[in-house]
Amino acid sequence: MVTAAAEVLMGSRPVDHLARWTTPALFRALSRRAGLASRVLGPGRRRARPRTRSVRTQATLHGACEATVLIEDGERVRAAAARLEPLHGQWVLTNLEIA
Repeated sequence: MVTAAAEVLMGSRPVDHLARWTTPALFRALSRRAGLASRVLGPGRRRARPRTRSVRTQATLHGACEATVLIEDGERVRAAAARLEPLHGQWVLTNLEIA
């Protein structure tokens, strides 16, 4: 999910692909940020698809999963922090920070 979110922010994946895997608030935030990125980068500018280099996860006492992810996007390596929570029998991305 973190790699897919990075693809959305880079313009190589439609934001709608994340709708069922994110909370409504996070989906709106990703949509806004993806729209801003496309306006800043301009149409037609494509970068290498992000690739996950490493993932570390930790379960919380409340049943959530917190993860740190290193993503390589061709130009640099980015760090991401994510929180996933179980909701109606599936994991949902509730928080995401990509540096």
